[in-house]
Amino acid sequence: MNRRKKKTQQVDYVELIKHKWSSIDWKQLKTQAQQKWSTLPKVHQRALMVLVPVVLLLVLIPFPESSSEQEQPQAEATQRVEIAINTQSLSEQGEKKQHELQSEQWQEYQVKSGDTLAQVFRANELPMKDLNALVKVEGSDKPLSNIRAGQLVRFKLAKDGKLDILQLEKSSSSVMFFRLSDGGFGRSK
Repeated sequence: MNRRKKKTQQVDYVELIKHKWSSIDWKQLKTQAQQKWSTLPKVHQRALMVLVPVVLLLVLIPFPESSSEQEQPQAEATQRVEIAINTQSLSEQGEKKQHELQSEQWQEYQVKSGDTLAQVFRANELPMKDLNALVKVEGSDKPLSNIRAGQLVRFKLAKDGKLDILQLEKSSSSVMFFRLSDGGFGRSK
C-alpha cells in the first residue's frame, strides 16, 4: 500500500477573484436593481436616498479622538496599577466587625414595625450565616419567622465574635437558641 499523502493543490485566490469578477453580468444586475427599486414605495425610496449617503459618510469619515485620550502619555497605558478590592462576602464582613464588638454582656434590640429578623441581624451587625443556621433548627412554631413589632430580641456574642445565644421574648413566653459544640445551633423553650 502506498501511504504517501498527495500534495494539496495551491489555489491562486487572486486569479479566482478576477475570474469571478469578470463573469458578473453587470447589465443584468443593473436591470434587476432598477426593477426592485421601482417596487419600493416612494417613502422608502426617499428614505434610502437620504440614509445611504449619510451612513456611508459616517463610516468613511474619521472622527478625532477625544481630548482626554490625547493628553494621556503612552507610558500610562502600559503601566500596571494595583487596586485594592474587597473580595469578602457580606457575612464575612459582618464577622470582622463583630471582633471589635465582643462582649460577655447581653445585648437587646426591640423589633420595630416592618422589621424582619434579617434586618435585625444587619442592624446589630450579626453574621448572616448564623441566621441561616438558626433557621434550620427553628421548629414548627416558627418563632424566627414570626417576629412582631415591640418584641424583644436578646443576644450574647462568643469571644470569637460569633453569635452564642439568641433569645426571642414574647409577652408570655421565651424561645432561646444556643450554639452547639459542632458550630450549629440548638433550641430550647
